[in-house]
Amino acid sequence: MSDKAEMGTIVVVSDSVNAPLFRSVGFTVYEARDKKDLLDTINYAMQKEQNAKLLIVLKHLVEDEDKLRRQVDQYDVTLLILPTRWAKAEPINVDKLLAKALGLG
Repeated sequence: MSDKAEMGTIVVVSDSVNAPLFRSVGFTVYEARDKKDLLDTINYAMQKEQNAKLLIVLKHLVEDEDKLRRQVDQYDVTLLILPTRWAKAEPINVDKLLAKALGLG
């Protein structure tokens, strides 16, 4: 098995404006038309890309982050929600993130 196959692929769910940027660096990109299309696009992408290990989603496409995380939990993939200039900025609570990562919160 090749190193690339062992590592898996990186899948990005993007809008049409940012998609060319991610494609230019070699990521597999699926475009969501809007927030309502996001979950369907993720399901489609995960069915097509069964070797995916990392899923990057642009934050301004996310309507309900908890619902998104619950949906992505069914796949063996790490989710990264990438902030964009169109997304509302939120403070990061490092203690909460650490507790969640350790399974304590």
